[in-house]
Amino acid sequence: MTGRNAQEDRPGGPATSLESLAWHRSFAGLVDRLDSGDFWLAVVRTLAAHVDFNTWVALIFDPRQPPRILAESDEDDGSDETLFQDYQRGLYLLDPFYIDAKGRGRSGLYTLADVAPQRFTHTEYYQRYFRRNIVADEIQFNCVLGDERTLCLSLGSVVAFDHATLGLLSLIQPWLLALMRQRMHFESEPGSRPGPHPWHPDPEPTQPLETRPALTEREREISQLMLAGGSTKEIARRLAISVETVRAHKKHIYAKLGINSQSELFSLFWQARR
Repeated sequence: MTGRNAQEDRPGGPATSLESLAWHRSFAGLVDRLDSGDFWLAVVRTLAAHVDFNTWVALIFDPRQPPRILAESDEDDGSDETLFQDYQRGLYLLDPFYIDAKGRGRSGLYTLADVAPQRFTHTEYYQRYFRRNIVADEIQFNCVLGDERTLCLSLGSVVAFDHATLGLLSLIQPWLLALMRQRMHFESEPGSRPGPHPWHPDPEPTQPLETRPALTEREREISQLMLAGGSTKEIARRLAISVETVRAHKKHIYAKLGINSQSELFSLFWQARR
C-alpha cells in the first residue's frame, strides 16, 4: 500500500477532513441565517442531510407556562397539527423531556432512554400522543437559558436512533447549542397561546382556596409523575420521599377523586385542560 493510500484510509485522513469541511460550511451557512425566519428549517435540513428522522419541533420549556413552540414539522412530514395543540394544552406535563428539564435544567443532547421513566410506553400519554405522532424514538438538544427556561430542538424517528447517529449528533452538539443560544436574540415575542393546564405546578398559589383544584400541589405532582409512567420507587427518588409516602398519596388521590385506576386519573387530567 502506498503512503498516500494509507493516509486516506487512516482516521483523520482526507476523507474525514472533507466530511469535517462539509459540516463547517453548513454551520457557517446557519450563522448567516440566524436572523432569518426560516432558521429552524435550515437547521433541520442541515441535520437531515446527515441523519435520518421523521418529525421535529423547536420549543422553549418554561416552568411558569406551557411550552412555547417556535417551529415544527408540517403535516407532510407526518406530524399532526392537533397533537401539537393538545401538547400545549396539557400533555406537556407528561412529556419525559419536559419533566426532566424542569427538574434538572441541563444543557446537552439527551435521548428518550435518558429521561423516560420505567413504564413510559404503558402510559395513556404514550398511546394517545407519542405513538400517534409516528414516533418510536426521540432525541433532544437542550440549551439552558436564563430564568429557568430551556430551549430545545427535538427530533423524532419511526425507528430507534442508532449509535452512529447519536455519535455524530454528539460531535456537532457544541456548535448547534451555541447557534441555538444566539438564535434567541432574534425570536420575537409570541402571540396568544393556551394558558397553563390547571395541574401546572404553582409554587405560590394565588387562587382563593374555594376555587383551587381538589388536589394539593404535592398530590398533583405525584399524579403527573404517575401519568408520565413513573413507578412508585421512581417517584419516591425524584421527590426525595419514602415509597410508603408515595403509596399513601396515591391512596388519598384516588379516594379524593373517587376513582380506581390510572386510566380514570388520565381522563380527569385531560378533561381539566383549557
